[in-house]
Amino acid sequence: MALRSDREDTSAQESALRAARDEAAEVLAELAAEARSLAKAYASRSARVPDGAALAGLVDAARRAEEAVDLAAHDLATARGEDA
Repeated sequence: MALRSDREDTSAQESALRAARDEAAEVLAELAAEARSLAKAYASRSARVPDGAALAGLVDAARRAEEAVDLAAHDLATARGEDA
């Protein structure tokens, strides 16, 4: 499909948004798995206290991934000439 001469090619921004969403989904899946693991450990009252640092790191990674998705969506909207 040919682009109109007054339209910017947004394929790079669309690709960046897809990649950011994929990364966010992966981080959220890891976060969910870690949270389930900690919940099981606490529920079983295991003698070993689980290390919450991994969970905290994943929460931080999830925040960064969310910001990346927001930025990529903004870039795409801007490239499309939409008010973001």
